[in-house]
Order: sequence, then C-alpha cells, then structure tokens
Amino acid sequence: MSKYFKNCFCFTILVILAAVFSMWSFCQTNFAEKEIKSLDFSEQFKFKIKQPEIIPKFINLDIPFISQAPYAIWDKLHNHACEEAAIIMVYYYLSGQDLNKEIAEQEILNMVDWQIKNWGGHFDLSAEQIAWLFKDYLDYENVELVYNFKIEDIKKELIQGNPIIVPVAGQFLGNPYFTLPGPEYHILVIKGYDDEKSEWIVNDSGTRRGADFRYSYQVLEDSVHDFNDKDILSGGKVMIIIKK
Repeated sequence: MSKYFKNCFCFTILVILAAVFSMWSFCQTNFAEKEIKSLDFSEQFKFKIKQPEIIPKFINLDIPFISQAPYAIWDKLHNHACEEAAIIMVYYYLSGQDLNKEIAEQEILNMVDWQIKNWGGHFDLSAEQIAWLFKDYLDYENVELVYNFKIEDIKKELIQGNPIIVPVAGQFLGNPYFTLPGPEYHILVIKGYDDEKSEWIVNDSGTRRGADFRYSYQVLEDSVHDFNDKDILSGGKVMIIIKK
C-alpha cells in the first residue's frame, strides 16, 4: 500500500508542477504579447521612397534683352562687347532692375572703361575672366564655372532660376542674322529650354533679333568652346553659372 500511495503522491506532484508551469507559460506569453503590442515600430520601419525628380519640359527665365550695340553702332568696341552685354542682362535680371538701351549703352561703356583701367585693355574674355568681371566689377560673388557639363546640368540650374552664360565658336551657330561669316568668338546667355523642340532659349546680343532666340541642343553643344586665341575649337567646354 505504501508503494501505491507513493506513486499517487508522485503523480499528484507532477500534475501540480505541470499545472503551475502551464499557468506560468500562459502568463509569460500574455505579458509578451502585451509588451509587443505596446511597442511602436512604425517609425523604425518607415521606408522613405525617394520620389523621382520631376524636370519641367519648358523653362524660360524673364531675363531682359539688349544688343551688344544698343544703338546699332557696330564699331570696334561694340563688336567685342558680347561679354559685357551678357553680364549686364544677367545682372539686371538678378537685381530686378529695369533695362533699356540707354542704360545698356552706358553700362557697356563703363565696364569697358573699367577693364582698360584695371586690366590694361578691352579684350575677348575667357569664361574665367567673365567670372572675375562679375566678382571684381560688380562685386557679385555667387558665380561658378563648370567644365564638361551635360544638358541636364544646364536644365537643373535654369529650374532653380540661375542664368547660364556660355562661350561659343560663333560661326558654328549658323545664326542667319549674323553678318557673314559671323563672330569667331561669341557669348550667349542661356535663359531656358524647350524639350518638345529640343531647343535652348537664349539671349543672343550679337543681333537685334536675339531676344528669346533658339538654338538646337546639338548645335549649341557642338558650338560651346572657351576662348583660345590660336584656335577657338581647342577651347574647353565650360559654362558660367550665376546663382541667385
């Protein structure tokens, strides 16, 4: 009989232990579920999906136009004033000032006079010298040179409202309003683009019809060359960004 009771006792103890373990496991599981439910992982697991950059199909900045010969006097000074005209157009756009031919003529003469006094003459200017003129003459520091740029680089700047100045081999532009054969070296202001027609919109000071003039993407890309007095086609591909 003692053996029977011993077995019963052991069995009872095992049943009690099993019951206690079951209750403990249930409580632990319940507690863990409550803990998990109380935790907020939403911030840790929020994946930010980068939205594709939307590039407009058309941009045209409101940059005023002037001819490099405001009074149509194409003398030696004005034949080489495309750099000054480009700078004036961009600067008046950025400063929000009105611009007309009287103001333009005086600005060109003042800028040429400053170069003669400070640089020893009035010459064709490279992209780097144009940037210096912005900084030294106009005290405008937010100017950047970018070499070997791509079409998308110009578009991104224009979208931000930043005008672009480019030096070009003028005779490669094929502008029908130039006096043949056209300027060997020339400066353009890029103010917009039209993706549907694959054209840049520029202010070309080399003709009185140069406001909102258009050159194809390919023509302008092929024509961009920095100043080189020996061979313009050896000049590098560079653009001048004038930032707001």
